[in-house]
Amino acid sequence: MDGRSRSRANEAKEPAPAAELLRAAQEEEDTEEDVHFPWRAGMVLDCRYQLQELLGDGAFGRVLKARDLQEDRDVALKVIRDVERYRENAEIEANILLDLRVADPENVSNCLRLYNAFLHNDAYYCLVCELLGESLYDFLKLNGYRGYWLQDIQAFTIQSLQALKFIHGLTLTHTDLKPENILLQTLEVPRVSTFPRGDLQPPSPRYANLPYVRPFTNLVKLVDFGSATYVDMHHSSVIQTRQYRSPEVILHMGWSDKADLWSLGCILWELYSGSMLFETHNSEEHLALMERIIGNFPDSMLVRASEKAKARFLSEGRLRWPENAESEESVMNVHRQWPLADRVPPEHLDFVHFLSGLLSLDPSRREIPSSKFLSLEYRE
Repeated sequence: MDGRSRSRANEAKEPAPAAELLRAAQEEEDTEEDVHFPWRAGMVLDCRYQLQELLGDGAFGRVLKARDLQEDRDVALKVIRDVERYRENAEIEANILLDLRVADPENVSNCLRLYNAFLHNDAYYCLVCELLGESLYDFLKLNGYRGYWLQDIQAFTIQSLQALKFIHGLTLTHTDLKPENILLQTLEVPRVSTFPRGDLQPPSPRYANLPYVRPFTNLVKLVDFGSATYVDMHHSSVIQTRQYRSPEVILHMGWSDKADLWSLGCILWELYSGSMLFETHNSEEHLALMERIIGNFPDSMLVRASEKAKARFLSEGRLRWPENAESEESVMNVHRQWPLADRVPPEHLDFVHFLSGLLSLDPSRREIPSSKFLSLEYRE
């Protein structure tokens, strides 16, 4: 768990347009010294946003904490790099966030709230959004990759499903759900607690003495709509960050908003266990892991795979595994996996039953199951 590879940006959505932009950004970062907006504390943008501190840098831009002098509130200011194609992509995201704001006047959708967007100095496109807390991934890392309390996972699940119901109702698919893109709303200091599954999920020696904490509140919001796609927009053939990529995408069967449900199922298991459900960078191994953990692909699904996918992954109507494994270690990695029901105590089987609905291999059967998980009171 300590050596987990989190270089997800390199794996995301190849060869989708967003991935092409990302690769170009990384290449330019290797050759440019000043690739981000040069800022300093106290600067005022658009005559109202006073910059305070750097929150983070990414390939496309940097995020700054600022004070909205007009509304007297703190905001997150995303400043896009002065590159035309990044600016165009940011404008598309801003338009989507504006659509969400118009459709959600009461701000109850659990989706990121856009306040404003403007162009600074005819060069830097800026998105002004509500200021949120850490991502669920960053908080997981803070705890040494020990999972969350099941009560907190319940709350994250309910809110994420509400957000997905909202955007799917607008014919919008997020396409890049992962723990990094679900943020805590609270900015309060977390509460010191105990890890309730310490006997079943002992921490590695590296984290054994690390205090375990819970979020001050478990309210979350869905963020990063830069790759979101309406049903009538061009659909990239490959979407989603690798470890959260749905089987229909790998098999080039076409995809719908059901792909978001698959990603959510992967996320929830990671929040429970602290480990990715599908820790791989190889499509052949990825499909084999799905069969090992979830079950065999139905014939009715495999026949719908593209001819290119059939030639690469299938033989006589089944996965070509282990004969097309890239290494013996890959074969052993798949062999070591257990079904989810064998990885949890009996009192958590309702959680696994719930996940089974989200993680149906066939997207036509994938749904939000009627499960007791969302209503049970867990006492850990």
